[in-house]
Amino acid sequence: MIRKNLANFFTCLRIVLIPVVVWLISIASTTEVDAAHYWALATFMFAASTDFIDGQIARRTDTISEFGKVVDPLADRLLVISVLVSLMWRHFIPLWMGLLIVSRDALMLVGAPVVGINDKRVREQLAVHWTGKLATALLFTAICAFVLWNLPEPQGNASFFDRVNPLGFALFCVGIVFSYVSGFIYVRRGIKILGADADQGE
Repeated sequence: MIRKNLANFFTCLRIVLIPVVVWLISIASTTEVDAAHYWALATFMFAASTDFIDGQIARRTDTISEFGKVVDPLADRLLVISVLVSLMWRHFIPLWMGLLIVSRDALMLVGAPVVGINDKRVREQLAVHWTGKLATALLFTAICAFVLWNLPEPQGNASFFDRVNPLGFALFCVGIVFSYVSGFIYVRRGIKILGADADQGE
């Protein structure tokens, strides 16, 4: 029983850690890198690593479940959205950067029940595409850079590009591209599913 649910445990742990990361970002200093920055980074990295851990456990123990197929990608999106919103709220990143990702993920979350994500056949057709996995990895890495190095400018004299970590920003931009490419693929698949269902209903 424990072996069967171990992968799902790490998936759920990722969700549980979301408010912890958000809280740590909320108390982090905006003028210098303090302990909260490091704790937020460590907690976020551990939460992100559970995506790899639960996948490896599920595959190696042959315990891939329908629960995991639904909740695992949902946990990823919730983690990214929550942390990005927190970083926007604290002004660690500008509003436009976060909205580019949050709006895309919100569309995916709203569209999932529309196409009937609870149906096993639909889940198989909407299986995670490699572009989505790459986008998640790039955005996770970029967020780590933003948590540790991006600080709001107290005097407001320097622009965002003067104080942003260049590696994090580059990874974020590439991640955005792959995120929207994967989003286009999922939307196209969803339209195809809805069209097939409409044909069957006639």
